[in-house]
Amino acid sequence: MTGRDSKAHLTGFFVGLVFVATVVVVTMTLTNKKFEGHAAEGAAATSTQH
Repeated sequence: MTGRDSKAHLTGFFVGLVFVATVVVVTMTLTNKKFEGHAAEGAAATSTQH
């Protein structure tokens, strides 16, 4: 990476990286909150079957 645009390349790369990481973390958090009760229900259902 040489030339006058190398700083712009690095800036764009890191801004994109932060954006993607933020989207992934938000998606994981929302998904975990949505399915919070499912683990308890699944554990209760499997323990009563045995």
